[in-house]
Amino acid sequence: MIITQPKPFEEVKGMLKDYKKLLLIGCQDCSSICQTGGSEQVKEMAEKLSADHEIVGTLMCQNPCDTRVVKRDIKFIEEELGKADAILSMACGLGAQDLYKVIGKPVIPANNTLFMGQIERLGRYYEMCCGCDNCVLVEYDMVCPVVIPMVCQKCGRSLAWDAKYCDQCGSQQLEKGEAQKIEA
Repeated sequence: MIITQPKPFEEVKGMLKDYKKLLLIGCQDCSSICQTGGSEQVKEMAEKLSADHEIVGTLMCQNPCDTRVVKRDIKFIEEELGKADAILSMACGLGAQDLYKVIGKPVIPANNTLFMGQIERLGRYYEMCCGCDNCVLVEYDMVCPVVIPMVCQKCGRSLAWDAKYCDQCGSQQLEKGEAQKIEA
């Protein structure tokens, strides 16, 4: 799962200052589960932005990161798409880039992409994989050594996964840390 977090509203507003007519596109997959780009969040964002912008339409795209799906889904909003000055993407960075590639209009990302994560429950996510292109989970008891840092037992400093000693206090008493946890 791609874990996202909404950008601060003022930051989004600032990126949209040069555009009057907006089309908002949400994600029915990862961002919907993270509650950063589902139908409720798209509706709320449209309401907030309507004071300064004309919202020409909204779309809940099944998977904005899948070019085939984007091409299929935008057929339902061709008229609205023609009116829009820009697209506000409420998906992850992959989805925003794919929307730009397919649509060709300015795409403004409303979310920050944090990491690939595991969902414990809605609102609680753990970073488990960084997509390093060299998976070594089997060698490390199914714990990603790139994501899970080593921690010095003496001073508490977080170190690189392959550290042999603490560069701050010199201790060799290191152990695996914990996955980054996001609570929303």
